[in-house]
Amino acid sequence: MVILELVLAHLLGDFVFQSNDLIHRKYQSWMGVAEHVCIIAFFTVLFLFPFWQHQYMWQAAGIIFAVHFIQDLLKIKYDIKFNAKKKSTVPFFLDQIFHLSLIAYLAPGFETLTPLSLPTWLQNLYFSQFLTIYLIGLILFSFTYDITVYQFRRQKEKKEKEYIPDFVGMRKRLLLYSVIFVLGLLMHRSLV
Repeated sequence: MVILELVLAHLLGDFVFQSNDLIHRKYQSWMGVAEHVCIIAFFTVLFLFPFWQHQYMWQAAGIIFAVHFIQDLLKIKYDIKFNAKKKSTVPFFLDQIFHLSLIAYLAPGFETLTPLSLPTWLQNLYFSQFLTIYLIGLILFSFTYDITVYQFRRQKEKKEKEYIPDFVGMRKRLLLYSVIFVLGLLMHRSLV
């Protein structure tokens, strides 16, 4: 299910590898947006490596790059013009919904494509839904959760505070998530 790899690439680019400095550069110039979208494109292409031989993979990566670029430019313009004082979370959530909707739209195009012939260990690793879901969960319960809480705090206080990651809270959530995931995996294995 390529949709999981595309979601993982998105989460890495939009949450883990988007620093405060990069966010500031995005609001200063379209070059910052381009830098951010290149990170998204890098992870997208990297995680779709078994499909590099197909034109559709390159088209999908190009569409993700172009739409993400335009969407982020529009979001930044909206934030500067209409959301500077209000600090509403609506643009943040709409932005994520639109990004994930595009991924959901493009992912089915990969179902008919034949992946490259890979060594068995790499094929098992790449196509392991459990591993991909685990990695997505790690990001959701660490950076994504932390940044979402920051967005709500920013809206409540109506101040522009710089995002400071709560690494202690992240570690606790990651440990809890990992324990629950492993227990769920063990239960699944025992039922199969």
